[in-house]
Amino acid sequence: MISKEDWVGRRLLSNRFRDRRVFIAGDAAHLWVPYAGYGMNAGIADAINLSWLLAACVQGWADERILDAYEAERQPITEQVSHFAMDHAQKMIRARRAVPADIEAPGAEGDALRAEIGREAYELNVQQFCCGGLNFGYFYTGSPIIATDGEEPPTYSMGSFTPSTVPGCRAPHFWLADGRSLYDAFGPGYTLLRFDRQTDVSTLVQAAKSCGMPLALVDVDAAEIPPAYRHRLVLCRADQHVAWRGDRLPEDLGDLVARLRGQAVRETATA
Repeated sequence: MISKEDWVGRRLLSNRFRDRRVFIAGDAAHLWVPYAGYGMNAGIADAINLSWLLAACVQGWADERILDAYEAERQPITEQVSHFAMDHAQKMIRARRAVPADIEAPGAEGDALRAEIGREAYELNVQQFCCGGLNFGYFYTGSPIIATDGEEPPTYSMGSFTPSTVPGCRAPHFWLADGRSLYDAFGPGYTLLRFDRQTDVSTLVQAAKSCGMPLALVDVDAAEIPPAYRHRLVLCRADQHVAWRGDRLPEDLGDLVARLRGQAVRETATA
């Protein structure tokens, strides 16, 4: 044996995810009890968020200020996840210590006890193994590159969430008419989902083209469209989060494009 030390589970979260030209992600940015893959999922989400922002700068179509959105978006989410993970770990520890001595008792009394313990175990463990809310229900609020519309995103828990197109939420998935996943139709920058071909989007397409901003236009044809898609237009980012939505393009299209390219980041933060 070369060395040994006691391990203590801690919740650690950096208050900065960026220092000038240095970005941190994954375990370098946040640590909690290694449980249920929450750390891996959060680290992958960090990387996906940061990678498309870096690509936007390297490719030259976004202002360098767009990179400020990484910390603004990911730091609050990992703060939430850290509490979810630590609270759940503590509940699991208490559950292991609370197994009744007569858990194997025969008869109706034992049957009722086992049923109750089974119900509690299911409700606790489903949050660990089917944590759809934790992985897909989170949303970015206060992001400088997302155009909010006043509607609050729906709340979520570890195990459940309500699909929503509120800007900042993950675009709800559905299958396109040609059999592809919606996400497979997304472009490397932004993707505009148009649910009504009569809605004119030519000015946005031209504005994106003129500044080199990647914008894929997808006219949606699908057998079943989730009810969350209540607007004719939904603009999504490469990381699948909604950046803007509406029934028609905004009158001041320049402000929207500037926001999408990160040009108004610090001005928004200052205001």
